[in-house]
Amino acid sequence: MFFRAITVELILLVIFTSLLNLFLDGFKIKRRRLVVFVFPLLIYAVGFALRLTKTEDLIDLGYFFTEFSALFVTILFSLCMYLGQLRYWRIKK
Repeated sequence: MFFRAITVELILLVIFTSLLNLFLDGFKIKRRRLVVFVFPLLIYAVGFALRLTKTEDLIDLGYFFTEFSALFVTILFSLCMYLGQLRYWRIKK
């Protein structure tokens, strides 16, 4: 069951990455910036896979990874809002 879950997560990660890549091509965003969008999903997928194991230490590490991915997205969103406001007001003046 564990290897099935990892296989499904990897397939979904590849599908998500390719769809995101196609979406960002329309905005002409560099491919290296795609990492910022895929990193939280990768960390969440690894954490979820670790949570499916029967080892208690790996389950705890899996919970840490899933919580870290949520925290990373929240911090990234807040940072982008803050930096966007700084840039907006610098342009306004």
